[in-house]
Amino acid sequence: MASLISETTQKIFTPETLWSAAKQSERCLIVPVRLRRAIKRYLREQEEPHMKRKVLRLSESFNEIKGVNLMLTESTSKELFEDPLKSVDQSKRWKIKSGYGDIGLTYRDDETVAYVASRMPAVYSACFRVLREVRRRLPGFSPAKVLDFGAGTGSAFWALREVWPCSLEKVNIVEPSQSMQRAGQSLIQGLKNLPLIHSYSSIQALSKDISKSDREHDLVIASYVLGEIPSLKDRITIVRQLWDLTRDVLVLVEPGTPQGSSIISQMRSHILWMEKRKCRKSKDVNKETPKDLVTRRSGVHIVAPCPHDGRCPLENSGKYCHFVQRLQRTTSQRAYKRSNGGPLRGFEDEKFSYVAFRRGQRPGESWPLDGIEFETLKEQHAKRSPEDLEIDYEDLIKSQDEAELMPYEEVDPVCYESDAIENEDDNNNNNKDLEQKEEEETNRADLGGGWGRIIFPPVRRGRQVAMDVCRSIERDGSEGSFEHMVLTRSKNPTLHRLARKSFWGDLWPF
Repeated sequence: MASLISETTQKIFTPETLWSAAKQSERCLIVPVRLRRAIKRYLREQEEPHMKRKVLRLSESFNEIKGVNLMLTESTSKELFEDPLKSVDQSKRWKIKSGYGDIGLTYRDDETVAYVASRMPAVYSACFRVLREVRRRLPGFSPAKVLDFGAGTGSAFWALREVWPCSLEKVNIVEPSQSMQRAGQSLIQGLKNLPLIHSYSSIQALSKDISKSDREHDLVIASYVLGEIPSLKDRITIVRQLWDLTRDVLVLVEPGTPQGSSIISQMRSHILWMEKRKCRKSKDVNKETPKDLVTRRSGVHIVAPCPHDGRCPLENSGKYCHFVQRLQRTTSQRAYKRSNGGPLRGFEDEKFSYVAFRRGQRPGESWPLDGIEFETLKEQHAKRSPEDLEIDYEDLIKSQDEAELMPYEEVDPVCYESDAIENEDDNNNNNKDLEQKEEEETNRADLGGGWGRIIFPPVRRGRQVAMDVCRSIERDGSEGSFEHMVLTRSKNPTLHRLARKSFWGDLWPF
């Protein structure tokens, strides 16, 4: 087996720790019981009739808006769009205020209830998956002040509470819909140790209420909101405002559709271009200023998913960058969602696209496989001793007999782990979280260019694994490429074993 020791960083890797550092994907996520209980309580209080019909109509409205946005001219800002429920006497669903690039999403009460019942758990799972990776890649980052733009019913807020339960002190929420705000407040009733929460209807209202010195936030997140803005000009205006309010990290999350991925790619390109231009101007103006000081004041790099800060290699390729998070459906989703003919599955796959920016230059880190020599399968076999080839037939027969006597237990498809009663022993849960966090900090992937990203599901065929990987081709992470890799057991059994355990969205060492 290869000795995975990096001479530059003196960090020892084994195949297990290397896989632990590369693993970013989550298996089937179970929504926290606290959130499930809050959703059940909220739905009981509303007592909305015809919920299945409203959930279906809300889903159709999302598809209609998606189709309309694709037909709009990117530079044109429309003022009004018809209500998705096709009701003339009711208010319009949402509108664009093109004066300052801000938006006004106006969900009515019945739409809000349908959203909580059907979409909130899935949006939460995507936000949790993204924020958890940010925590793993930035172990020293603990946001105290957060801005949640387009907060809706609070899906991102619940994810923030799960990822950073102790560091949050103040959360500013921007949500124009009063119905969504009321639902979010109702869902968090009864929670302990809540941070200070302020709600605003727009970015302008937040800017007027807060002084310039207090406007910056450690973390700014905008999830599932940019896709509802049909104009590229308005999207750029809003993202620039959000970036100005960001002290450290900005996270953008959109649905994992071609349109959502295109929005993320456009915003990624614009912020990188904008900061590179600022960096060039600051260097020209401040030639007498020390170079290290100029570097600390300006610049931006991508925390995830991109391993580089160059042009996206998937542009004009016919493919789009997106990921998937599987979640176990809540009781409300199983009650109100419909399936196409067959029985409703106990899980669903939420596809999403995202990008996480951080201010400052990308840190220069050594690549994880620098100076490492791997043995081929033939070389490993040559080193085996004759004792390793002996087979203990008695132990083999005993293990087979035990397997035959083992009764087969079929999993009850109706019983879900998530419906179990929550254990109130918070001390045990906190200890588990601390142990998990210590393990993540020990076996973590740094932000250097040596970690690529597995873009699509790996294909396992016999003794080979084929993967599509986005990677950096420069040591400083300034340029990237998209590569199709095939790993075989005969050439590199160590990396082949790692590839067989890898999933869509994991990292890959170089």
